[in-house]
Amino acid sequence: MKRLWPQGPVYADDPVFKITTDSVLLAHFAGGRPFRRCMDLGCGGGLLSVLLHERYPEAAFDSVDIRADAAEACLKNYEANGVCGQVTCADIRQYRTTGNPGEYDLVVCNPPYYYAGKPSPDPDRAAARDGALSPAQFSGAASYLLRRGGEFCLVHKPEFLTDIFAAMRLADIEPKRLRFVTHRADSAPSLALISGRRGGRPGLTALPSLILSAPDGQPTDELREIYHMR
Repeated sequence: MKRLWPQGPVYADDPVFKITTDSVLLAHFAGGRPFRRCMDLGCGGGLLSVLLHERYPEAAFDSVDIRADAAEACLKNYEANGVCGQVTCADIRQYRTTGNPGEYDLVVCNPPYYYAGKPSPDPDRAAARDGALSPAQFSGAASYLLRRGGEFCLVHKPEFLTDIFAAMRLADIEPKRLRFVTHRADSAPSLALISGRRGGRPGLTALPSLILSAPDGQPTDELREIYHMR
């Protein structure tokens, strides 16, 4: 296991998917206000729960992943950091078996970004992505699990925003916050951080972009703060 930052939580990687910037940014984006119980859909090694637990240690965190090795890694990370909650190996598409309806204040999801065409040469990654969730599937699962007024936060590619917003609304989750992530101030967005509220009123707030690199190529002050850099 490695320590994520000095005096921070410890973490052992998912055997297939390692720590990525998108998960770190999603945990920061989703942790804006306290919550009682959180569900991570497609948890991998449980990085989102570990990071959110660092900010809200009294909350409970449940996680689900279709891969047994990911669920095992997530459970080890829970135990190493004193995270309270359950880890389940299950198919999120069968979401009525993954948790009780209306039980969660927060649902988070960092799904694999699936593209048609040539599959990954890594058989483990190809198998994981073969079961990638559609916007309708992860929105339906989030709506089932969230209490009314609960928040759904995810990270995805900007080119899928139309499908994601449409699916969220059909699942009674109103898009409420949108923040693009760009590598530089003059770059096109590479990621979209999205938040919706179950049963929420219409009204989307577009937040300032999160810029990762300063003109000199160094991390921006905001990224350094997110990563606990000195």
